[in-house]
Amino acid sequence: MKTVLVTGAAQGIGLATARRYAAQGWMVGLYDLNTAVIEELLTSHDFPQACGGYCDVTDLASIEAMVTDFSSHSGGQLDLLVNNAGVLSAGAFTDIAATAHDLIVDVNVRGATHVLQSTFPLLAQTVGATVVNLCSASSIHGMPSLAVYSASKFYVDGLTEALDLEWRAYDIRVTCVKPPVINTAMGRAVDSIIPQRAPVTYGPEDVARWIQKAAEGRGTSFPMGIAMSGYYWLDKLLPNPLRHVMARYLMRA
Repeated sequence: MKTVLVTGAAQGIGLATARRYAAQGWMVGLYDLNTAVIEELLTSHDFPQACGGYCDVTDLASIEAMVTDFSSHSGGQLDLLVNNAGVLSAGAFTDIAATAHDLIVDVNVRGATHVLQSTFPLLAQTVGATVVNLCSASSIHGMPSLAVYSASKFYVDGLTEALDLEWRAYDIRVTCVKPPVINTAMGRAVDSIIPQRAPVTYGPEDVARWIQKAAEGRGTSFPMGIAMSGYYWLDKLLPNPLRHVMARYLMRA
């Protein structure tokens, strides 16, 4: 039986991804801060082969406990890590509280890093293991009103590229998905603060589908959808002044 571990699995993209793989017969590990929801999910018919519990990705000891728990249920195997847990604050850089900036760094940067490092032993002993990091379209170009979040996803993008090279020796493939603003509670909150030029049409299930596409595909970067793929390649080809103009246009800055 294939095994997948999903962080931030109690709602949104994480939950949609966990459900997708459970429906395909995978053994799924669901971990999140919200243990009440996780416990409810584990007793539902949606997850006949599953484990899960509490994980705070800002706490290394909590991550290590998650890995130990998952390993005890998976026989030490981890075919797919979906490194999903993340937070976001939107608005003018100087208006966002320093504590909110710190949380983005703690979850999106430190948390993502520690999850990768802690799961490495399981990935390394699993033939053909894969990691999908949740990145963002905001990693294509630094986005106004999402400055620290955008920067955190540039970090995830760079880490993905580096580890895909470094971990090839261990038969581990590392890739990432770059969705635009998604129709979740977090996405709707962002759109209410900084309305997007592109309509917020994708939902968590769409991202879950792209996560599987990335896991089964090739390459390290999967911008989600035709519009974001076009933007991704345009940003690579255009001179810097035009890149800035396009970013400002997309965010109505």
